[in-house]
Amino acid sequence: YSALGLGEPTGIEIGEKTGRQATNEGGSNQAPWAAYGQADQLYTPLQLANYIATLVSGGQHCPAHLLKSVKSYDNSEIIATGDTTPLNTLNISDSTLQAVKKGMYGYTQPGGMVYSYFKDCIVSAGAKTGTAQLGGGLKNNGVFVAFAPYDDPEIAIALVLEKGDAGAALASTAVTILNSYFSRESTGSVLSDNELIP
Repeated sequence: YSALGLGEPTGIEIGEKTGRQATNEGGSNQAPWAAYGQADQLYTPLQLANYIATLVSGGQHCPAHLLKSVKSYDNSEIIATGDTTPLNTLNISDSTLQAVKKGMYGYTQPGGMVYSYFKDCIVSAGAKTGTAQLGGGLKNNGVFVAFAPYDDPEIAIALVLEKGDAGAALASTAVTILNSYFSRESTGSVLSDNELIP
């Protein structure tokens, strides 16, 4: 889990909660339960997005940053850029990574659980739903992760809906985000340097 950044600091420039990995108290083996999301673990949406980005990038686990670059006051030179050096590379076979990626892709294709939403996605994508169980009679949180495009991933997203019960409720939101992201250049909605948001 640490190699994937789960339960660890992401490197983001603002304060964050690191959550926690599943613990093996009393000598119990929580790994099988953790794989199904049943163990005592907490992860942030940013950690989940970074986890998906790590998987679909071929195992390159990079820090998360808000900062792309720092420019001089007159915008004439770049003074600093965000560090994109990988923190580590997963020791996992390419065939295993491709199997995970292909499984997530199947989720969005005909016969897949969220195909009814992803049939309207303008790029091929992979996704996975999840349910964050809270216990104690509380309504569960819905979790949804996705990446796109399938062949050459450029974006990974993670969505959480408190008391949403199931992650499938977030599939339409994920499609809206992906469609907005991949249509931004054709619609001219990206701001240029020195342009203020209306």
